[in-house]
Amino acid sequence: MYIVYDTEATGLDVDFTQLLQVAMALADDDLNMLSSKKAECRRLPWVIPSPGAMLITGFTPDDLKNGKLSHYSMMRDLAAWVNSQHWPVTFLGYNSRQFDDPAFERNLAQNLLPQNVLAALSPHNNGRNRCLDIFPLVKQVALYYPSLLKLDILNEYGKPSLTLLNVAQQNGVPLAADEAHDAMNDLRATIGVARLIMQGAPDLWTHALENMTSGAKASAYMASTPVFTYTDIHYGGRTTMAATDVAGSVDGNRRVIFDLSHDFAAYRDLPVAELTKLLRRNFERGQNGNLPFKMVWVDEQPAINPIDLCKHAVPGYDATLAAARAAEVAGDADFRRKMAEALALVHRPRRDFNQHGRPPMLEELFRQPVAAAVQPKLDKWIQDFHAADWPKKAVMARGFATEFADAIAADPHLKRFGKYAGRIVFDNAPQTLNADERGQMMTYIARRALDTNINVEWNTLAKSRRELEKIESERAEGKAKWAHVQDTDIRAIKLYYTALEKELAPYLPATAANANVTDIPQATPKPPKFG
Repeated sequence: MYIVYDTEATGLDVDFTQLLQVAMALADDDLNMLSSKKAECRRLPWVIPSPGAMLITGFTPDDLKNGKLSHYSMMRDLAAWVNSQHWPVTFLGYNSRQFDDPAFERNLAQNLLPQNVLAALSPHNNGRNRCLDIFPLVKQVALYYPSLLKLDILNEYGKPSLTLLNVAQQNGVPLAADEAHDAMNDLRATIGVARLIMQGAPDLWTHALENMTSGAKASAYMASTPVFTYTDIHYGGRTTMAATDVAGSVDGNRRVIFDLSHDFAAYRDLPVAELTKLLRRNFERGQNGNLPFKMVWVDEQPAINPIDLCKHAVPGYDATLAAARAAEVAGDADFRRKMAEALALVHRPRRDFNQHGRPPMLEELFRQPVAAAVQPKLDKWIQDFHAADWPKKAVMARGFATEFADAIAADPHLKRFGKYAGRIVFDNAPQTLNADERGQMMTYIARRALDTNINVEWNTLAKSRRELEKIESERAEGKAKWAHVQDTDIRAIKLYYTALEKELAPYLPATAANANVTDIPQATPKPPKFG
């Protein structure tokens, strides 16, 4: 069974984006829709929507303000719908591993809802939910099965445009240009494209479904398969190689593979320092197709496939030579140990808030673990919070730091759960907070939204205006992406940002009124003390 889903959001940064619209559909094993769910919500007060997101999704300032549901209500409804299905299920989306999956998890977490639903164990059996992304499969189909999908429309780089709209329209899947970026319409198109791949490339589909739906599955496949193919898909093109597994990172997110077109003897005696230099070349622009060792994000559904399925795409493939070199790598435990050390030295987290020299934002604490001894008490507190009425929710948010004082002393990041609760109360029932608490929250929002440093990770009015200037420039150049945008659309967004600025400016602290907020000591916008 599948849960096919699509989201529309306020921006592209998965840590800080707010989901505004989500559509989900339960489908059987042949991708026939059985039931569906669609929900929308209003904007959270501390989230500034990017102009690009507004223009692409069609959400207007009025839509953002007048949504019937709060974000908390929408996410609770969606979580309840997902939980009502018979697990395990496969979550299916288009470009979902890069955006929808992590954004959905984070939006659940910020509403005190279980964040691991995409990989959760079924309460009825030992099955585990999993995720499959159609977008990387379309890329692989273009290379391995070029006659299966028509991909004649080119992007601005002269490569096939793989947007859902263009792929669907070229292959008989209904999706009009004025229907795209509505979550339910995109969901139906995703099902149509997925069915073409399922039926036209069943071996590719089955392999991805069985071996690439999680980082753990991908790692297990790579570690147990002496020779496989890997396609490095990058802006410069695509490079397919016969490869073998070498080593994995401690956190399990990344693995090193060896391109078997190279002679292993040239590298086996290199010290860790030299292997580290080779791995660092993975980060150099233009080096993608020329490296003996590649680093692969295993939880992003890499283009790893059985050699028999894709060997026709490997230039000069020699099965005997590849097998011999793979055996050399597998048999050299000392080399694999050295490569693991090198990987640890170059491994880059997707986002390390410590590198910014500032305290983390609440959204950046998403993956921080909770001590096992604290988890049962926290789970009970969250359960009671959801069940309480709004006045009681406010009391609970206010008292969280006291109730969990000992645990917070050991792990200060645990405070985030009380802060999440406080934000939920503020957005849904601000009248249950006292004037001082509401003022603290408005100051936090003002500092966050009016920060003039355009390099901060969260979206701000300054960043939004800079982005809007770029969009106007691209419209003047005739960029097709913005062909549907009217002058009135641009004007409406400008007025919207001006109105937000006027609303928030009175709450900006006097010390920050005429300064870059990030120039002030401890300048990360701090949530209110309550919670």
